[in-house]
Amino acid sequence: MELTSPRMPPRISPLLRFILVLGFTSLMFNLDAIVDYIHHPEIPYFDAEHMTTGGVIALITGGLLVLLEIYIRRLERALDDVKTLEGMLPICSSCKKIRTQDDQWHVIEKYIKERTDATFTHGMCPECAKRMYGQTFERT
Repeated sequence: MELTSPRMPPRISPLLRFILVLGFTSLMFNLDAIVDYIHHPEIPYFDAEHMTTGGVIALITGGLLVLLEIYIRRLERALDDVKTLEGMLPICSSCKKIRTQDDQWHVIEKYIKERTDATFTHGMCPECAKRMYGQTFERT
């Protein structure tokens, strides 16, 4: 039985994210100069104005990407903590115990509580109450 979802998108490795951040920051650093070069090819590519503007844009972009990376890591830690049960659970049709892969039988409440963050509270459906308590149930 698997405790992760196959529908979960694959994670991007931290190295690849770092490379993407560097590339994106580099693009933002040079964006002002590239746009000016397209519109005005006579302006020098590396002048003080472009370096200052590009540096500020790159710093802002880099800062936002660092915040995004922190947020991604927090989400990944939260995803690691999420527990889900999927697939077929072999369950006894009489006592409702769950059979594990090692052929051990477990009470359903204990099995689910150990594998998820679910908790249980017990009650009784009207059919079972009537079957177990008969007339007493009908009077209440």
